[in-house]
Amino acid sequence: MRVNLKLSHKGLILVGVLLTLELLFVGALSMLLTRAEQEAAKERHSKEIVGITNHIFQLVYDAGTAAADYQMKDGGPPAAARFHTAADKIPQEMARLTALVREDPRYHDLVERVDKNSSSAVRIVTKLMALAESGRMMEALGLAQKVKPVFSKLQDDMFTDLRELMNEQEKIIAEMPAAQARSRQTVKQLLMGGIALNIVFAIALGLFFVRGITRRLELVVDNTNRLVKHEPLNERLTGFDEIAQLDKSFHEMVKALKEVEEMKQQFVAMVSHDLRTPLTSVCGFLELLQHGAYGSLSEQGQKRTQLAERNISRLISLINDLLDMEKLESGRLELIPENIPLEPVVIRSIEAVRVFAEQHKVNLLSDPMDCTVYADGNRLIQVLVNLISNAVKFSPVDGNITISAKPAGDFIEVRVTDQGCGVPKSYHETIFERFRQVRATDATQKGGTGLGLAICKAIVEQHGGRIGVESEDGKGSTFWFSVPVNPPVAQPVAEIQAAKT
Repeated sequence: MRVNLKLSHKGLILVGVLLTLELLFVGALSMLLTRAEQEAAKERHSKEIVGITNHIFQLVYDAGTAAADYQMKDGGPPAAARFHTAADKIPQEMARLTALVREDPRYHDLVERVDKNSSSAVRIVTKLMALAESGRMMEALGLAQKVKPVFSKLQDDMFTDLRELMNEQEKIIAEMPAAQARSRQTVKQLLMGGIALNIVFAIALGLFFVRGITRRLELVVDNTNRLVKHEPLNERLTGFDEIAQLDKSFHEMVKALKEVEEMKQQFVAMVSHDLRTPLTSVCGFLELLQHGAYGSLSEQGQKRTQLAERNISRLISLINDLLDMEKLESGRLELIPENIPLEPVVIRSIEAVRVFAEQHKVNLLSDPMDCTVYADGNRLIQVLVNLISNAVKFSPVDGNITISAKPAGDFIEVRVTDQGCGVPKSYHETIFERFRQVRATDATQKGGTGLGLAICKAIVEQHGGRIGVESEDGKGSTFWFSVPVNPPVAQPVAEIQAAKT
């Protein structure tokens, strides 16, 4: 099968081949059935000829017997009636016999002789009966003696021809059972052979087409695995079918992704070197201005400098979040997990945001935590600082934020609970996506970048844990995440191979 055929064309060819086989099979079966019907019709035809021939024999015999009885004065009128009945039927039966053999030239002349001889014999006997019925018995007897040799010859010739015809038809009838048995056996063999051939062809063609399609699909699937592993793709599939078009689109998509990745890397490099470094320098310069390194500033100058510093700090935070997100997505953010106590991690996280909480007049509380986790401590601090900072932003004045932990099977679930405005249920999933916030004004009023929770989710999932939120609008929120207690158990090689298969 040429690969430039579309899948629909291949399917039509498969169906067409199978239909052709079916038509050939049905045609052969129809021919055999037609032949069987012809043989059955031939047998019925021969039986009808034999039946009519026997009837003619009987009629000739009845006519002769009735004529003899009448001439001997034993039969009287009944004998005459029997004669006329038989004599009248003989031409009718001969006409039927002639019609039956009309299409068969082998018996046409024979039946014509029988018809001619029977007509002559009937005329002779009819003439004798007419003389006898008119009372001219002596004349009838004289005529009978005169025509007896002729009548005997006519009768003998007629009987000979009829016997020949009967023998031929009986021979045909005798051969019919064997011929019909052969026909039935041939039909049976054709049915079994046709079914077996159809099954073999269907399986062979199905395997041929399926193998060609699956082999090409396996290459496409292998390309997807290679894309995930950042390995070179297989050569493009040739042809114009749907699978080749899919492979072509896949290659084009991968090419576009590589171009986007290159642009992304260029952007990250630009952000990292061309933006973050000068912004950090500007931020440091503004701090020096605020501390009077270049002379004292007026009150208005202090306010403007502080505003500029906050804006630049926000830009630097956004740049850092973008860089962290890029590292997480590209798999370049390495985790160094180890067994560590959780409570020091929580304390360091609280201390990191304590000044920020005091500025918002929010209380930070933590429950005792006597547990260890298998995690990267610095990354856990990054998650906790982000969650606690968000809670501070959305908490009321004099509100409490509580950090707690509890076992959850093989994991420890860390919870950050606030008394803020809450998160509507419709945002419980989308809030962890990039640049998604509950309210459009949060970015400007609360100073968020929309990346913090997405980064938290990526870090937690790299630890093998989960993250979520429990909240109702206006009733506070509890953001939670889970981290494993112990390192993952290494699977035996046999189990890994079994899982792959």
